[in-house]
Amino acid sequence: MADHVKFGAKDSAKETGVGPKTDLREADVIAYLRRNPRVLLNNPDLLTSIAPDARFETDTVVVDMQRFVVDRLRRQVDDLKTSSADLVTTTRSNMSLVERTLECALALLYARDFTELAQVLHDDLPVHLGVDAVAIGFEADSMPADAGHIVRTLPAGSVAALMGDATTRIRVETEGEAALYGSAAGLVRSDALVALPDGEGLPPGLFAVGCRNPGHFDERQGTELIAFLGHITRYAVGRWWTLKL
Repeated sequence: MADHVKFGAKDSAKETGVGPKTDLREADVIAYLRRNPRVLLNNPDLLTSIAPDARFETDTVVVDMQRFVVDRLRRQVDDLKTSSADLVTTTRSNMSLVERTLECALALLYARDFTELAQVLHDDLPVHLGVDAVAIGFEADSMPADAGHIVRTLPAGSVAALMGDATTRIRVETEGEAALYGSAAGLVRSDALVALPDGEGLPPGLFAVGCRNPGHFDERQGTELIAFLGHITRYAVGRWWTLKL
């Protein structure tokens, strides 16, 4: 009689080439799909197999994977539209600020004396820039007699004390210095400062733009336009200084 040999589960698996049965948990499947998100995209027919459009016995819940995917895509499209709208708004705002800054620069350059310069600096610039105070000061013992209502006299070392080695500085929250802002110091709660170098007959100085709202100026914002306007103001003042630029 032929001998009968019983194969164990492991031996049988080797013969058939099929490994031992492993129970997959739902969490394992979800984790795999998260690691391989293109599985369902590359095999769309699986959606029909694993989640057909069928109703449960309660007749209240519909399993519709296609609707889920479409809804997700719609949300992504809505997010993109919102981002695009924000980008357009920001771009327009930046362009408007550039235009207003250039208008201020031209007004400063066209001022014919300290009187017109004072009007531009103290009346026009705050309105155009949407701030409450604009000031310029120099570390000088004396200055032209008709410049006193425009240019502030700063104590020696003031620029280094406020700026250090920086050429521009944003103070998110601060209290305006009377030596720099004069009577408008009480309004200033946030400002942007520009260090003005000495030379061409002018001592070191500061250009300041202040606002009554704390946080109006942000440390992350660019300071190129403010610096540009500060140096234009320095040049405009220097035209009427005892030694002209």
